[in-house]
Amino acid sequence: MQLTTITTYRNACNLLNSIFHRSGDDTFKLRTVSDNIESDGNEITEILETKSAEILKHASFDPESGLPLNPESLSEGIRNPSFRRMNKAEIRKLTAPYNKVRDRECQIKRWDLLNNIELDPGDCVYISIDDVGVKHQKDTRKDGGTKEGKYVENTVIHIQSVEGEYTLTGIGMDNALKLLLAYLLKNNLLENRQLIFFSDGARNIRNGIEKYFDFCPSIHMLDWYHLEKRMTELTSMALKGTKSERYAIREHMDSMLWAGNVDDTIKYLKGLAPKNVKNNTKLKEAIDYLERKKDFICCYAIRKLLGYRNSSNSAEKTNDLIVAERQKHNGMSWSSNGSHALAIVTASVRNGEIDNWLHGKPIRFSPCPAGAA
Repeated sequence: MQLTTITTYRNACNLLNSIFHRSGDDTFKLRTVSDNIESDGNEITEILETKSAEILKHASFDPESGLPLNPESLSEGIRNPSFRRMNKAEIRKLTAPYNKVRDRECQIKRWDLLNNIELDPGDCVYISIDDVGVKHQKDTRKDGGTKEGKYVENTVIHIQSVEGEYTLTGIGMDNALKLLLAYLLKNNLLENRQLIFFSDGARNIRNGIEKYFDFCPSIHMLDWYHLEKRMTELTSMALKGTKSERYAIREHMDSMLWAGNVDDTIKYLKGLAPKNVKNNTKLKEAIDYLERKKDFICCYAIRKLLGYRNSSNSAEKTNDLIVAERQKHNGMSWSSNGSHALAIVTASVRNGEIDNWLHGKPIRFSPCPAGAA
């Protein structure tokens, strides 16, 4: 089973036949191996979904909707978690050297963002969410059938806390977020903890977080990599001038955004001289993008000073390990069931759950110590 998570089914068959010296009609067949993985993946999925429903029900959540039956009945530690944040004196002491050598527009100054800075990462649960699409297998369908989409989408969620790490995967944001909620409840990771979500800012992720975690305070951060990448793409098409002039504009823009100063950045872009603007439409797209994402842009600079995370790269790395490295190669295409089954088996290997499951023991559904997978 574990062999199929790191190489193709065909290679896995060839290796198994070589190891066991099988030939002719006695060989391991590609179809048999893939069918077994789908069956195993479906069984693990059913176990996790059943466990999730039981956890939600026991915690007074609706197992179907994933929503609390009575939010007011949840504990105070969930609805209003208690942990110490940095005070203004601590923040000023930390930021003074940074601000001393920077223009006012690029200084760390937004207290509304700084008020939520965690003092101890041990009080936090860091949750990175990402979607990855693999090529959909073409289906033979009768006239009038519904055409499948071009891609099979897997949602991958990486959870990191002082207790350890865990990876969840599901077809569809709703399924994945209900598993996440059950996991947090089961492992007491909502009680007096600060939930910090990282993502690329996709609307379905934002909407899902608002839907399933409206009952407790949380922070949703736009990943710095995606913010900087998108703004570079748009301004590269919007700006004109010499290479050094364009670079200076983008560098100043990035410095303002790094400090979380979105309004200053918007004002700066709106005030660019006509000689520096090649495409007003793309410039407006960049400004509109910042307006849409401003609620999810944090003070990346202070997080960097504190040694805290600024990105969802753990989710993207996990995405590579769980889906992309195995399923996104030239010539590969997948059914929805086949893609998800292999993803859940791979995630179970990463979580250290496979040995328990193979030996008939319960799946822990609990943090795996970092580096243990």
